[in-house]
Amino acid sequence: MTQHIKATSPIEESATAAYDAGHYVEAIQLLHGFIENQARSFLMLVGCVSFGAEQSNTWGVSDSLSLHQVLKCLLILNQITRDEYERFNRLNAMRNKIVHRYFNEPYEETYMGVPKDEFDQAFTESLENAYFFTEKCREIVD
Repeated sequence: MTQHIKATSPIEESATAAYDAGHYVEAIQLLHGFIENQARSFLMLVGCVSFGAEQSNTWGVSDSLSLHQVLKCLLILNQITRDEYERFNRLNAMRNKIVHRYFNEPYEETYMGVPKDEFDQAFTESLENAYFFTEKCREIVD
């Protein structure tokens, strides 16, 4: 088993435990879902605090946006930099590539799966960036 970043929160503990148990897709999905949720929360918070949006009117809409869509909105609203936008788009693309390739069944071919180093990269970078949007929310609230 590979030893990774020391877990310090429930999401990190769950994702790290899954990864160390060999459940790579589950670990990456946990982190991706958390990042996506936090990005949506940040977008909604920006809308409520900066633009007077009512949470009750925007909750459902916000919850239906993909990470890619949320990143576009945050970039347009100047809440993330171009570099941050590209970093999270790249993480999203890595996750999508892994998940889609993991379940690939080519016709009349042998598929060797996803290389472990791709799982490692996606997991490590997602873990390192898991709290980016949480911190952005904290900056607005504090």
